[in-house]
Amino acid sequence: MSTQILKALGIAGILGVCLYCRQDLSGQGGAPPPPLPEGVEVMARGPVHEAFATPTADPQPTRPVPRKPPLPIEEMPPEEKPEGEVIWIAGYHHWDDDRNDYLWVSGCWRIKPPGRDWVPGYWREQGEQWQWVPGFWTETAAQQAAGKEVVYHPEPPAPPAVAPPGPPPNADSFYVPGHWVWNGDRYAWRAGYWAHVQPGYIWVPAHYRWTPYGYVHIAGYWDLAVARRGMLYAPVVVNTVVVGPRFVYTPTYAVADTIVLDAMFIRPNCCHYYYGDYYGPRYRDLGYETCVVYSRTHYEPIVVYRTWEYRENPRWLEVQLTLHDNRYYGRAAPPPRNITQVNVYYNTTVVAPTAQVARARGVKTVVVVPAERQRVAVVARERSVTVIEARRQAERPVVGRPLTAPRTVVVPVKAAGTPHPQPPVVHPTPHVVQPIPKAPGPQPKINPPPKTLVLPPRPPQTVPPRPQPQPQPKSGKRPPDEKKN
Repeated sequence: MSTQILKALGIAGILGVCLYCRQDLSGQGGAPPPPLPEGVEVMARGPVHEAFATPTADPQPTRPVPRKPPLPIEEMPPEEKPEGEVIWIAGYHHWDDDRNDYLWVSGCWRIKPPGRDWVPGYWREQGEQWQWVPGFWTETAAQQAAGKEVVYHPEPPAPPAVAPPGPPPNADSFYVPGHWVWNGDRYAWRAGYWAHVQPGYIWVPAHYRWTPYGYVHIAGYWDLAVARRGMLYAPVVVNTVVVGPRFVYTPTYAVADTIVLDAMFIRPNCCHYYYGDYYGPRYRDLGYETCVVYSRTHYEPIVVYRTWEYRENPRWLEVQLTLHDNRYYGRAAPPPRNITQVNVYYNTTVVAPTAQVARARGVKTVVVVPAERQRVAVVARERSVTVIEARRQAERPVVGRPLTAPRTVVVPVKAAGTPHPQPPVVHPTPHVVQPIPKAPGPQPKINPPPKTLVLPPRPPQTVPPRPQPQPQPKSGKRPPDEKKN
């Protein structure tokens, strides 16, 4: 009987994926694929650009690889982009364990998280190996500032064992996990709390990002839901011998969020998300874990938000976990690793040109004229080079002298003469969320962050307010707005 239930759940999960895809991208399956230059192979799976979605897992040094990365590929933005204040963020090389070589993570169009600027990651030499130093979204520097002050901290302790938060106060609540904060000369634990969901936004909790010199504290912030962040492009393998030294790569295949969310993996030892077929013991041993499985023991922002989206189906997460098990153990076919086959698998086109993916999402695109494409490419490249060089200088570890107190470094997060306007973010409607009062009773003592961290003034209130603790119901009483099961 239990086996029949599992099979039914697996089938239901697969049907749900297919129906979801048909609804979002219907009518695109028969479109001819765009041509590709000889020597370029588009991947149907791979890493998600870290500026598009970045994990918040406990910080750890990334896994070293045995070969030096090639020089960055000359990259030109696509001829179309989503309408609105999107920025182009350049691509980078990433190690592919299956090929034992590097692939190229294509650049992406991105609507910045409100009040944030991107600090790109980079490769650093470590003896005879190479190690990726992850990027992160940092708070926007003041308008006239030369750069953003970034504070490097000593290594934070492992999270303490805390009791589970229990059931949510109501269907529109999510739990913000606790985290460590620096308190003058040591770390102190800041407790978690329940907060209201903001439709269209994902809460990225406070976390730390590992660097060779120290750990950068990233304060919690609101980011757009994955489908609203811009345009993600498929990673590619480029044969530099075939394409030649003057090759300029333009990302052609956009990736629909459907496939990303259906088969999304997290790999903390590489500080990246991945999408596609990474099921099985081999990938588990390499550190890959599906986000739905990871969410059972950790806060996973995207899964938390998707669980809320499917709140009318209380078994949604259970179905996703069953679908994972069926794919992992071979009872259900995972997404294919070929572009044509993966489109057939989802019964629609999930990897397609920019206009097709945008049209399926109801997102308008605009043409980017050649001169503007060239300007955007130069700005992205120069900014990336400038920030990475500043990080290399600041993050050189001192052998035998581990960091024992916070250290502040100014990082030029904006390229000279190229200020990035703040993206206009539409208020979530018609749902209006009022500020949430603090929990009644004695408040836990919260230690302040390092005094060396200089925060810019808050931008105009165009985004949801930061989550605040909700008042907890008294024992045995149900809050008025909580629905009965």
